[in-house]
Amino acid sequence: MKKLLYFLLLVSLWIISDRVFLSSASAQTTSTQTPVPNRWRGALADYDSEPRLPNGRVDVETLVARLKELGISTYYYLVWHAATDWDDLKLFLPKAAEAGLDVWVYLVPPSESKPIAKLSSEPFGMDYQRWAEEIAKLSLEHKNLTGWVIDDFYANYKFYTPDYVREMQAKAKMINPKLRFYPLMYFREIKRDFIEQYREVIDGVVVAYPEDREEIDSAWGLLNDALLTQPGEISYPWGQPSKAGDFLMASQQVKVGSGDKLVIHFQEKDDFTAPTMGYHFKQLLVNDEVAWEEDIGGGEKGAKEVTVDLTSLVKGKSEITLAFRILDKKGVSNFGFRWQVRNLRTEGLTLAADISEPVKWQVTQKGAFETGFGPATKKPAHSFHIPFIVMTSGQASEFLMRHGTPASPERMAEWVSMCLDAWRDGKCDGVVTYCLDKRPGSRVFDLSRDLFRGAAK
Repeated sequence: MKKLLYFLLLVSLWIISDRVFLSSASAQTTSTQTPVPNRWRGALADYDSEPRLPNGRVDVETLVARLKELGISTYYYLVWHAATDWDDLKLFLPKAAEAGLDVWVYLVPPSESKPIAKLSSEPFGMDYQRWAEEIAKLSLEHKNLTGWVIDDFYANYKFYTPDYVREMQAKAKMINPKLRFYPLMYFREIKRDFIEQYREVIDGVVVAYPEDREEIDSAWGLLNDALLTQPGEISYPWGQPSKAGDFLMASQQVKVGSGDKLVIHFQEKDDFTAPTMGYHFKQLLVNDEVAWEEDIGGGEKGAKEVTVDLTSLVKGKSEITLAFRILDKKGVSNFGFRWQVRNLRTEGLTLAADISEPVKWQVTQKGAFETGFGPATKKPAHSFHIPFIVMTSGQASEFLMRHGTPASPERMAEWVSMCLDAWRDGKCDGVVTYCLDKRPGSRVFDLSRDLFRGAAK
């Protein structure tokens, strides 16, 4: 009975303390609905790309010196490259403490572990319950070990069920209630289903590779119960099978003028560029007739401008039904995406509502789609706050894969600056650079250093 009472006391302490570092900012956001810049100690961070000695061990002295020069407050230490990484972490922690640096342990998931990959996080492999206990124990020895992260968390959601994470967290919190656990997510994965399932068992999230500032703001809205879905968005969840004929359509009535030119303009983008085609299709409909269509598969990153001449379709009519639709022409077992429409303009047509008025659009659907059109976008309750750190790439190859060319130091620095602006505006709780090049003479390091030091003032 005493053990049970002790456990319940520790869990209560966890519930009270797991967001105490953000309590004042969260309360002000809830009461005023105005974002408040968060200045908690771990807000500015870097991850991985540690210098190593000829024998393969972490060059602790050089790593600490470069991180101190960078002007950050926290380092995410990846345990993966060598079997000695866990031992080197124990050497790194006291040196980092002397330099005023907090440390978060970063682990890889089953999809990046043996036997799928050549390496695993050692010495405990995929025993994340054991990792939770051992990291928590180490955090009692080294007070600057304040958090831990698991990479590609949601891609491994069948392994990391809410019950599994709850048990994992209970083991860590029993040892150190203040230790934070943040799964690594991608912006496309920040959806209502994830938030509803996991928000009670995590302490926050690290969210990787924003396409633009709008994507950061959207994630902030979802993670602060300030937005259910981004206005003008239609999405489909990963891991959810679809059937041929499934669809979601957002429509409105549009008045037709008497001019000779009847045109609609809009910007659109989706987050899926792999060559998996023939399943989900983006469409613009006029009176149920397809006026424009494009496959979700393929394409390029970023928004593009679309112009559709509707003159031949609507000439002589006084009113039409205009609709954006996603249609599944074939069913698919696991194909998630997010499609966004914005900056809607017309020539010779009068809209009933633009994208900024999503509740005025009529929504019909069949299937597991989510949307930022219709009643789902009504003002929510601001009932919770999930802290999140924005991760942006400091490595040319990763930046190229995520954002395309040019993957120059200057363009990577632009993304760092954008993320820091969001942090200053209170739209995220911190910024971490992915694999920032720490070699002497690194241009991207120097640019990021200037940005981090300027933000920390």
